[in-house]
Amino acid sequence: MTLETGAAKAAKSGRPATIYDVAETAGVSTQTVTRFLNGFEGISQATRTKVGQAIEELGFRPNPLARALRTSKPNRILLFVHELSEAGPSNIVRAATKAAAAAGYVLDIVSLDVDSLESSARTIKQTGLQYVAGAMSLAPTAEFDALFDDLARRVPLLREVNGDGLEGPQAQSDTDLGTQLAVRHLHDLGHRGIFIIAGPEGWFSTTKRLRTAITETAALGMAITGVQHGDWSAASAFAIARDASFDDRTTAIIAANDEMAMGALAALDQRGMDVPGDLSIVGFDDVRGAAYFKPALTTVHIDFKAKGDLAVSRLLALIAGQGEESVEVPGAAMVPPRLVVRASTAPVS
Repeated sequence: MTLETGAAKAAKSGRPATIYDVAETAGVSTQTVTRFLNGFEGISQATRTKVGQAIEELGFRPNPLARALRTSKPNRILLFVHELSEAGPSNIVRAATKAAAAAGYVLDIVSLDVDSLESSARTIKQTGLQYVAGAMSLAPTAEFDALFDDLARRVPLLREVNGDGLEGPQAQSDTDLGTQLAVRHLHDLGHRGIFIIAGPEGWFSTTKRLRTAITETAALGMAITGVQHGDWSAASAFAIARDASFDDRTTAIIAANDEMAMGALAALDQRGMDVPGDLSIVGFDDVRGAAYFKPALTTVHIDFKAKGDLAVSRLLALIAGQGEESVEVPGAAMVPPRLVVRASTAPVS
C-alpha cells in the first residue's frame, strides 16, 4: 500500500491526518471510514484491512469531540432572556439551568436587549441552532413575543406569555393570583384606598396585575386611588412615591416588585411618613433581603425554582414530540404564589 497521496499531504502541511487522508490512502469513501470507526460490521474483510492499515500508517487519531457531535442527539436548550439583573428572570434562569442539567441538557443563555426590538430580532436570527433540541423565551410584551414566531417554526419553543414566570405556551388565566392575595390582605386589614406603583406600560405582567387589581378592588368595595408606572427599579419608585399626591382615601401601596417597594419605603421615610402607620406597603417576588427592609416587607412570594423546573419539563415534553395541548397545565395552579406577611402592613388606624 502506498501512503504517498494522503500521508504526503498531511506531512507536508504539518497537520494531523484526517478522515479524508485515510479514505484517500485506503482507496475508499469517507463514509466507509466513518462506518469502520463506528464499528459497523457490514464491511468486507479486505476493506477493513485496508482502512486499518491506513489508520495505523498515517497515525490517524479520531477527534473524540467531533465524533461525539456526529453521533449524539441534540443536547442544547436555548433560553432567551431579558433583564437578567431582575429577580424574576435571574431566578428562573438559575432554576432552569439546574433542571436542564438534571435532564442531560446544557442550557445556553441568550441575553436580549428589552429596549431594542431591532437588536433583539437580530440576535435571535443570528443565534446558531446546531445541536439545539429546543428553546424557551421570556418576552415581556406582545411586540417582543412576536420576534420568536420564526424560531417557533424551526425548533420546539416554550413561550412565556403572561410575564410572571414560565407558565406554558398559552396564557393560563386573566387573573393574577399574587395581586389578588395582596388586595384581599389589605382589605382584611381595613384598607379601602390603594395606590399602585406599577411596572412598565405594555408589559404582560403589568397589564395582568392592573386588570386584576381593578376587578378585585371593585368586587370588595375598594378604590384604586392612583396608578403610576416605573421601570422595576428602586429609583423609579422612589421618584414616584416622593412626588405623589396621595388623597385622603389612600392607606396602602402595592409595588410591582420588592425593589420598587424598597424605593417607595425610602421616599416615604424622607417625607416623614411612617410605614405602616401612615401607609402600608406590599411588594412582589420575596427577594432574599425582603425580611431585612425597614420595616420588613410584606410581599408576594413567587416560587421561581418551581416555575423553572416546570418550564423545562414542559419543553422536554414538546421536544419529545407531544402536542402542545398535552403539556398545557394551569401554571398558576401548579405553582401558586403565597403572601408573606411582615411588618410593612398593618390594620388601618
